[in-house]
Amino acid sequence: LITCYLVVFISSAFSDQATQQLFDIAAQEEKIYKKIAEDPDYYSEDDIERRIIELLKAYETYLKEKPDDVDALILYAKLLRRTGEDEAAFKIFLRADELSPDIAVVKQQIGTYMAEQGKAKVALLYYQQAVELEPNNAVFHYSLGQLLYQFRDDYLEEDIFSRDALDREMIKAFRTCASLAATNFDFQARLGAAYYDLASPDWKSALLHWNQCSKNFTDPLQGQIIALHKARVLGKLGRHEEARELTDIVTNPALQQSRQQVLDEMVQF
Repeated sequence: LITCYLVVFISSAFSDQATQQLFDIAAQEEKIYKKIAEDPDYYSEDDIERRIIELLKAYETYLKEKPDDVDALILYAKLLRRTGEDEAAFKIFLRADELSPDIAVVKQQIGTYMAEQGKAKVALLYYQQAVELEPNNAVFHYSLGQLLYQFRDDYLEEDIFSRDALDREMIKAFRTCASLAATNFDFQARLGAAYYDLASPDWKSALLHWNQCSKNFTDPLQGQIIALHKARVLGKLGRHEEARELTDIVTNPALQQSRQQVLDEMVQF
């Protein structure tokens, strides 16, 4: 998301020195975290701490000059989140939301904090607003689906949803996410698993989805994960011989416990 903001800054002419200053701070932050992603051991712990403190001070100095700069508030709040200062970040996101109530990522960040605090109803409102503001953002649909799954008992107890309505909204969120990010394996896998999470699991739809995934993803590990899911679904549908044939191709050591669980499930039916 930092990169997205940088693109915005780059695509517009710098109107003043302060805008250039904010760009430079954000670019430096992006450079540091990109290096960490490439090589986690590149910086020592002391070096990382020093660099983060410098970035925080730079944002704070900038915001003293321009306290209502929403882009700066968002970047600063996201950095605070990265450093574990969640409450401080939350307050800044609220300020950004007051100044510009139509920014989806701000709604999503506020919703995430509310969810972390167990405030499921408020989190839902913010996540729904994020989706409305950016309907083509797969991450926001994924987050909404996860929220509905995680807090399903709360929403049912408070009569916010019936179970059928909750299931429909959850599947809709994951389906939309998957359609918007067809090459993202994690999103496709979550949709496949979401069919299991329904009050009445939809094994047939799950099988259709995993069959499509097997055509779209050719990485060996991903292929074995898909085979394992297909085996589980086939077992639930009573097609045990086909299921066992699929488990035979699951040889990755990291998947053996899951493979055994699938086999154990079939014994129960």
